[in-house]
Amino acid sequence: MLLSSAQPKQISKLTGWLLFFMMTCAGTVFAQSSEPGYKGVDSFPPNVGDISYNAALDDSTFIVCNPKRVFQYYNTGSYYRQHKREIEHYFKSRYQPAVQNAAQTGFLTIRFIINCSGKTGRFRMVELDASYQPYIFDRVISSQLMKLTKELQGWQPAVYKDTIYDSYQYITFKLNKGAIECVLP
Repeated sequence: MLLSSAQPKQISKLTGWLLFFMMTCAGTVFAQSSEPGYKGVDSFPPNVGDISYNAALDDSTFIVCNPKRVFQYYNTGSYYRQHKREIEHYFKSRYQPAVQNAAQTGFLTIRFIINCSGKTGRFRMVELDASYQPYIFDRVISSQLMKLTKELQGWQPAVYKDTIYDSYQYITFKLNKGAIECVLP
């Protein structure tokens, strides 16, 4: 059958099959490629947001009780003793704003794991400006907040159905000109 004598419906069907065939071939070629799909990434963590051990950053003595089951902060009630009030008081009474600059405004979040013994480790930091864009705060600010967070004692491990688990937690500092405006959550 010649294309010139084919009906529009048949041409559309033929075009669809041709596109399907080409996409299938392209997908097969891509899947067989020796190049990894994500450059610079050897593997992904089992769950989105997992904090894997990094020898350059983490304390080797911090032990996660069950690495395959670390609950997210919202899955259980892992808390600090008096939670918000006590945490906010702890940081506001110890933090010394050494840099008071309008550019030092935004959000600094520190995520970490509370293990089944109530110990903390695997601290990671995310910094955003007031417009929620990636930003790097003055090192005096970020290192002081990280140090204070690591020194904070009194975390209670997650409990679910009478079993103690490891869990993730985070503390977000809303900074205004280098000073702590509030501590979240």
